[in-house]
Amino acid sequence: MKNTKGLAPLIAISAILLALSVGSFFLTPDRAFSENENRYLQLTPKLSWDNVLSGKFMKDTENYTSDQILLRDLWTGARSALQRAEGRQDISGTYLGAEGRYFAKVTDDTFNWSNYEKNLTAVEQFFAANSGKRCTALIAPSPAGVLGEYLPKNAPYYDEDKAFSLLADKLGGTFADTRTALAEVEDPYYHTDHHWTTAGAQSAYHVWAAATGHAVRDYAPVQATDSFRGTLYSKVLLPDSVYDAVDYCPDISIVSADCDGTERDSLYDMAALEKKDKYELFLGGNYAKAVLRTGTENGKHLLLIKDSFANCFVPFLTGDYETITMVDLRYCREKLQPLADAAEDILVLYEITNFAADSNLFKLNLQ
Repeated sequence: MKNTKGLAPLIAISAILLALSVGSFFLTPDRAFSENENRYLQLTPKLSWDNVLSGKFMKDTENYTSDQILLRDLWTGARSALQRAEGRQDISGTYLGAEGRYFAKVTDDTFNWSNYEKNLTAVEQFFAANSGKRCTALIAPSPAGVLGEYLPKNAPYYDEDKAFSLLADKLGGTFADTRTALAEVEDPYYHTDHHWTTAGAQSAYHVWAAATGHAVRDYAPVQATDSFRGTLYSKVLLPDSVYDAVDYCPDISIVSADCDGTERDSLYDMAALEKKDKYELFLGGNYAKAVLRTGTENGKHLLLIKDSFANCFVPFLTGDYETITMVDLRYCREKLQPLADAAEDILVLYEITNFAADSNLFKLNLQ
């Protein structure tokens, strides 16, 4: 009898999980995309002999059950709340910092040091091949690198000073260091997202202008929304997560933008404010190649090799160039040297942990 009582909770939990799985398979339509996680979800697995024999069917079924389970977002938030109540400050690879700030957990073990050095070498070689041009590397610090006092006490974090020392040694005078400028901004990064804010991007623009000899233009950003919860929120889904404001500069305009063949007439996609990922306000997201015609008639062209940090940074550059070509190496299949040949200036702009993890920088030097 004692053993039977001990099995009761296990049987109850198993019954709940079974009910949720059955409900997920038969009672609700599949979700193809999760706005919260900004990723595509596993759809109904395809049953075939090849998939069964290769193990793919079982793997896809496991992913399907996880991705399509009923009330998935609610369960994720409940799990995170329980873990926080138990005293955990590291949930789903996210540190829960002070004042509602979330940080991606990056340690010396998870920061890809070898790939980081390979990427630095790739940029160094690309700049050497274009030594007649003004080349700049603006590698932004991580949010925790600037706001370390908000991290949980004794939270392990990678040696960012070492990473920046390697960067300066490798790229020398082409490196524009934004760490001090960002530390002087009240809110340089969003609380629940990994990107810098428009204020943070504008402070980095001041550093870039000083490093490249451009006159600084000051803008007064205005609020586009005050209800943004970003990528780090999506990992924990805690219901009491703070909301961030997203600011932009509506007085900065362009003539046109060719974004992977789609024409736009603005730097800003106001429809993104109705979506979960409100950072897509800036150009509507990422593209393999976006060519901006700014309306500044000076004949100057910039090649900008970038990650998504550049999306809210590029408006500040439009007064300095007639054309700006933005390339995201994750998606671009074009050779870069012809684009570099057409430019007077080259800017490589990444957040440092993105830069270390990126496996596409070798494309810079493909002939």
